[in-house]
Amino acid sequence: MIKKNRLKAALDGLATVFRGERNFKVHVFIFFLILLLGFFFQIKTWEWILVLFTSAMVFSAEMFNTAIENICDYIEPKMDSKIGKIKDISASAVLTCAVISAVIGLLIFTPYFVRLLCD
Repeated sequence: MIKKNRLKAALDGLATVFRGERNFKVHVFIFFLILLLGFFFQIKTWEWILVLFTSAMVFSAEMFNTAIENICDYIEPKMDSKIGKIKDISASAVLTCAVISAVIGLLIFTPYFVRLLCD
């Protein structure tokens, strides 16, 4: 077995997920929009911490979901109800993280939008 640099392996995994997973690309696009909004509104440090933490949570959940789906497909390439259930649970973890992130984003950015529209 060839030993691979761990950082290179992690970056290769990230590139694989980015190239192969449409939802991950959507998360990255939304992340960059949120970054632009954060800079535009000059959000506070604690708000940046929440934005970055919840974004990392969504990205990580999506990557774990992809890994779990790949393992499931490797173990059982045919449709199987038990494998389907595992995949559904894994996908629901991503959905949960994304919904909570969206709620946190609304709590952070709504007051800034209100001030922008009312001033």
